[in-house]
Amino acid sequence: MKLVIVIDTWSEGNGGVIATKRLVEELMIRGHQVRVVTTGSHEGDFYEIPGFAPAPVRESLENMGMLFGIGKKKILEEAYKNADLVQIQFPFFMSRNAVKVARKMGIPVLGAAHVQPQNIISAMGKESKLMEFMFYTLFNYCLYDQVDTLHCPSQFAADLFSAHGSKADMKIISNGIPDAYIPEEYDRPDWFGDKFVILNIGRHAMEKRQELLIDGVLKSKYKDNIQLLLCGKGEDSDKLRERGKELPVEPLIRYVSMEEKLHYLNTADLYMHASVVELESLSCLEAIGCGLPCLIGNSPYSAAPQFALDDNFIFEMDDADSLARRIDYLYENRESLKNRKKDVLQMAENFRFKKCVDQMEDLYTEILGSPVNIKDKDAEILV
Repeated sequence: MKLVIVIDTWSEGNGGVIATKRLVEELMIRGHQVRVVTTGSHEGDFYEIPGFAPAPVRESLENMGMLFGIGKKKILEEAYKNADLVQIQFPFFMSRNAVKVARKMGIPVLGAAHVQPQNIISAMGKESKLMEFMFYTLFNYCLYDQVDTLHCPSQFAADLFSAHGSKADMKIISNGIPDAYIPEEYDRPDWFGDKFVILNIGRHAMEKRQELLIDGVLKSKYKDNIQLLLCGKGEDSDKLRERGKELPVEPLIRYVSMEEKLHYLNTADLYMHASVVELESLSCLEAIGCGLPCLIGNSPYSAAPQFALDDNFIFEMDDADSLARRIDYLYENRESLKNRKKDVLQMAENFRFKKCVDQMEDLYTEILGSPVNIKDKDAEILV
């Protein structure tokens, strides 16, 4: 199959790009021909488009390594030549042109839901219902209401975009747990000692709420015997290191290698996730893949609570007292927590990466067997 992936950026500053890279790599291993239309210069079958960052969100986008692409007609047409299917990953400005060009060429289009308005609004440090409405309107105009089929990584995502105006047929397929994230035998690091080890992995940013995790541990009755690991880097790293000095046990707050990441996922006692914006949560997927139970905040903008084993693994969003109570409960039940690993792994089997790519291939085949939507065949292409 000849596929074209259209995505604004190829920089791994957000989960949508990471998920797309993993998908492209696996599809190519399976023998599919995959071209990528994106900003920046890259080796391989890439088609470079110009990019830009609007002034109001430039700093936030730069922190994520993000640019908005400009859907140049000639570049899109060249990339689409002889393609069987076009898959558009982000609902930004170039996606509307990307849809129109594909339809004019008679090529089926699949949209993907990797972004919700709160991804941008939270990164800007804002809370605004008006901004939410504006972004939903933009996303629908550009992509979510322009395609017949929309790939959603969770039921949460499908419900969200249906409720906000998309009439697309929602196809729910997880981004999947990559093969590396499996339970393995590792020696518990000596420096863990007998401490209760709580792990978080992700970009250090306000919307990820790592500072709340520090607050929760500080309020715990057992803070003197809790080892907190905040693995990652980002604009909040220095602030988190300063806040970490308040903890009685010095936290690990830094970027870690893949080897270290797998080691900690297989030897920590608990994964803690407070991010307020998630259409699925790659970090929770990786944790459950290794059998690590997740304690998750119940944000109304997040699909991550689907990975909680039960209500004892849910805390109130942005509530350090609620988080501390859950930490205390799980600390006091450490032995039974270890026994929940088998339940976590049973859950993880539904999300294994190769199964998810099998489902994506089935979706591609289904779309190719349907009539091409040409309702915009005469629509004007802007650039």
